[in-house]
Amino acid sequence: MSNQATARILLVDDEPNVLKALSRILKLYDITLLTSGEEALLLAQEEAFDLVISDFRMPGMDGVRFLNRFMQLQPEAIRIILTGHADLDNAQAAINEAEVYRFINKPWNNTDLRNAVQRGLEHKKILAENRRLADQVRKQKKLLAEKDAILNALEAEEPGITKVNWSDNGAILLDDEDLKDFE
Repeated sequence: MSNQATARILLVDDEPNVLKALSRILKLYDITLLTSGEEALLLAQEEAFDLVISDFRMPGMDGVRFLNRFMQLQPEAIRIILTGHADLDNAQAAINEAEVYRFINKPWNNTDLRNAVQRGLEHKKILAENRRLADQVRKQKKLLAEKDAILNALEAEEPGITKVNWSDNGAILLDDEDLKDFE
């Protein structure tokens, strides 16, 4: 997902003219257009998307219900909802239930919509990087725990074996007890 052309975006709206307008605005991306949430969910079982934009009010399945179910299939995908009927309750439901990234009113500003998509894709990339780094930290902690276990086992078998006395100039200091082993 390093450039726009590789980002896959799913657009779901029951109005074909809205889909055409959105696809023109987002023409630099790999776009899939569908007119129902049910159809989109079937496709989402087979194909992965980076971002999905859904209309809020559609016949059959509304946008929040669709995005909530879509989230179950593809939790990493960024979810944006479009609506011509914005109200606080609907916005809260979308954010709380479907973890919607942005709530955009119809009619939209083309630049604002493009920016929302770009920011959403950047957000997805950052979340993926955070997951990668967290996984790396967990692996490193596991390796450190294994090394600590080995050191503890060595120390239990030969007390003092893991302790080194250093001088100010970086030399290893040996005491008479240590030298007895070399005689």
